Amino acid sequence: MTLLLVTTADERTWKSDCSIMFLGEWCRRYDRREIWQGLNASVAEPFGISPADRDRNLAYVEVLTQQLLTELVDLLNEFHGTNHTRRYWQIVLGHWLQRYVKVVFNRYFNLEQVLESCGPFETNLFDDSNYSLATSDSLEFIWACGNDEWNHVLYGKILKFLGGVKIHRIPSPISDIGGFKQVNASGPSYRLFKQLALNVLNSMLSRLSKKNDAMIIKSYLPIWEELKLQLCLGQWPQFWISPFVKTSIPDVLARQSFELHSGNSIGFEQFIRTEISSMIPTCFIEGYENLERQANTLPWPSKPRHIFTSNCFDTDEVFKVWAGMKVEQGVPYFTGQHGNNYGTHVNYGNASWPERSGSDRFITWGDWVGDQLGNSPAFLFKTAGVKPKQFDPEGGILLVENVLEHRIQVDDIHHKYRLYQEAQFRFIECLPEHLYSSLTVRLHTVFKSSGWCDDQRWRDAGLSAMLEYGDVAIDELIKQSRLVIHSYDSTGVLENFSLNIPTLCFWSGGLDHVLPTMLPYYELLRDASILIECPIKAAQFVVDHWGDIDGWWNGSIVQNARRTFCQQFARSAKAPAKTLSCLLSQLEVEHERKLVMSRTL
Repeated sequence: MTLLLVTTADERTWKSDCSIMFLGEWCRRYDRREIWQGLNASVAEPFGISPADRDRNLAYVEVLTQQLLTELVDLLNEFHGTNHTRRYWQIVLGHWLQRYVKVVFNRYFNLEQVLESCGPFETNLFDDSNYSLATSDSLEFIWACGNDEWNHVLYGKILKFLGGVKIHRIPSPISDIGGFKQVNASGPSYRLFKQLALNVLNSMLSRLSKKNDAMIIKSYLPIWEELKLQLCLGQWPQFWISPFVKTSIPDVLARQSFELHSGNSIGFEQFIRTEISSMIPTCFIEGYENLERQANTLPWPSKPRHIFTSNCFDTDEVFKVWAGMKVEQGVPYFTGQHGNNYGTHVNYGNASWPERSGSDRFITWGDWVGDQLGNSPAFLFKTAGVKPKQFDPEGGILLVENVLEHRIQVDDIHHKYRLYQEAQFRFIECLPEHLYSSLTVRLHTVFKSSGWCDDQRWRDAGLSAMLEYGDVAIDELIKQSRLVIHSYDSTGVLENFSLNIPTLCFWSGGLDHVLPTMLPYYELLRDASILIECPIKAAQFVVDHWGDIDGWWNGSIVQNARRTFCQQFARSAKAPAKTLSCLLSQLEVEHERKLVMSRTL
């Protein structure tokens, strides 16, 4: 019997009079369950979810990414008539390339797994002749990876390449990519006011800027600490802002001359080389000349003593081109840790991420750097100079929720998130009434844009009474709580540990995401009962200690584990601005010494 393979939640590609195989949970929107629950349908096995498969796939993707980058250097230079170094192009498009390989890998082998294990299949595909997979920039690419139409077109290309599936073309409701923008919970009026205020401030402060000032932009420090950092460096504080990238339309004819050689490749590696010309963002192809022009006309220091950022190195296209050019001129480029996963998570364990391999020095929040060259430990930037958060020893429970990730990983994030949410419900169901009534569940601030319908699922589980939808600042919620429960390995955990907030980590997924070398530090948390993986045991622990959370948290075992963990991943500094300015100045001297030595050899 032939199955209809469905790759998208767009119901116009479905049929109700046949057996259906949904490629994954993303096809079954929860808010449309009254439709798909009545179909003769099943969901394909999730792809790449075992730790062994994930680790093997990540290792393969990493090797292939570096191979493609090497090939792209010559191709991009030839296409644009430039002579930039490999490091320059790594800074400019390294993050996009890593995500591109992961995304195509996931979509390709997910389909291959289904085609080999089930079938025969037929499928309905929209006519995509007028549709472009090329986004405007790196950030739009991230959001496009979760879009139904975008993925439907990509799956269609892969199915056509693989063959073996009967394809029915249907009239297309799509004509162009249309753009994918990040949803900002702050609201347009707030963003506009903030932008105007910064523009006015910058217009005044920029007159005091010198051409050899250190370039400090989006350091991830609190604003007052960033101000003090620049004063410690002996310069007037500046709050630089990158301009928006000028958008360009994909040029099909121009892209025909932008092709990686794929003659010696087969299967997936042939496909990924072939499709890069159709998927690379327009800012790197059609809009690259404008991008260079924007970077060359910035009012930023023309000969900065060094560059430091903890945020702009990923999706800020103008900054990356500017920084790449300065690096080629010999300017030292330092980057800072952005988030908690560096050095601990299997997805961020290697040193090839552009903010690490593309910079002269990567500044971390703790001692996890070990013997890795190119890293320097500092402190947790986000809590630098922050007064300890208040919490209520007689307050309630705050359960901090995760959100469905962007679809940019090698494995099936929807399957993992479904298991995660089921564990959350189980934990709450195990709480007695007096604790249930003291509970606040804080949904992630961007859950509305994830497509998972978190709020509806919580309501249908009968657990909506305690929901907080991300409208109240997390600090305010902590003030009302005696115990904060972090349901996933997050930056918030490090912040709470650093500020000594009573915190329980309930991670139902265990420690499979942690690099083996870092497991001993996480096991310290588990031994101290700061980390519990079973929902039933986590609920029982809260019941047993509810009457004396303060006594548990301030016990010697818990505090020793917390301090050891913080030293490794979330250090503090008494004078953060001065500490960081001294480190940056020291790294600047070391960089100059290396340059002198290289010239004498």
